[in-house]
Amino acid sequence: MAAYARLPQIVKVLFNGGVKVETTHRSEERRSRWVSAENTPEYNEATRDKPYRDSPSPVTRIIREGDTTKADPFTILFLANPALETPWNSGTFEVDPVTSDQVAFDTCVSYACDSLFGSLPSQKENLLDHPTIGPKIRILSVFQVGLNAEDKNALVAQDSVSNLLVARRQIFIPFISNLGLQADVVYAISQSTSHNRASTWFTSDNDAGPGFNFTIDGVTQSHRFYNLIPGTVAMHTSARSLTPLHEFGHALSSYTNGALVDLYVDSEQAFNNKRGRPIPEFFATYSGTGIISDTSRGGLGYPAGWQSYHCELLNLYAPAVMDNYYLASGGSETCLHDSITKQFLLDRLFAKISR
Repeated sequence: MAAYARLPQIVKVLFNGGVKVETTHRSEERRSRWVSAENTPEYNEATRDKPYRDSPSPVTRIIREGDTTKADPFTILFLANPALETPWNSGTFEVDPVTSDQVAFDTCVSYACDSLFGSLPSQKENLLDHPTIGPKIRILSVFQVGLNAEDKNALVAQDSVSNLLVARRQIFIPFISNLGLQADVVYAISQSTSHNRASTWFTSDNDAGPGFNFTIDGVTQSHRFYNLIPGTVAMHTSARSLTPLHEFGHALSSYTNGALVDLYVDSEQAFNNKRGRPIPEFFATYSGTGIISDTSRGGLGYPAGWQSYHCELLNLYAPAVMDNYYLASGGSETCLHDSITKQFLLDRLFAKISR
């Protein structure tokens, strides 16, 4: 608990219309700046002495500044979900309880950052803590209250046949554009009282734009620099273990240039999953390098009747991060990405931070 509770609550508020915004770095050093509420569209004389929490103005927290030499650094954005569609595709909306619990939102964001950068106790996978990647990544969070429970503000829906939270991905672009932001991966954080399982949509790449080409089994694809729709995650404030890291793997992957699917079910063929029996010696050839198959799933084994098989593990004694990490005999935090997934994610990150 202490590992992810160490970051301060973002903004405390209100000094005659002034808003204090704290920028928190991994070193836990804090820098503060002042923003005048007079510059926000909601400010007027009647509201200048009211608590900021009663205003719909967004409170943005800069958790990591990333590459400040670029106008569009690789960005991970956390949003407090303003409204829920209940259920998905119903056209019925209600205010998300997270908008009344900034502490839970901040705690969730802090925990997620620890998971992404490998800072959880005993965690082995430190994907974003790469020395040439981590300093380039910008991370922002936005907490906003007072928005109407309507279609344009509902980033998350509740699935009607499960306890999955579902990102309403088409809503994300206009929503974050109205905040003056752009992002590569976006987490919408909910505090639904009935649904608590995370789910993610892959990135829709801008395939008309630039990127770094690669080959997978002789087919040329591209690590695109930009997206049409970012990878979108719907996640509950209670999410723990490697959930933020697992969902990031889905979100950073691409519909057209390599999709990373769940390995804990007998999934369709994808970048990190092949199908067929018997399991062949080699899983794939990625950019000229042959990668062998995994025959054990880190001790879990493949259920009878499965056709799926996976790539070689980097920890032979634990399932991959995209698999069922909860079943790892040594604990979830011992799990690593498998060989092809790790290299693929690093290559996509390298491409995007270079733009």
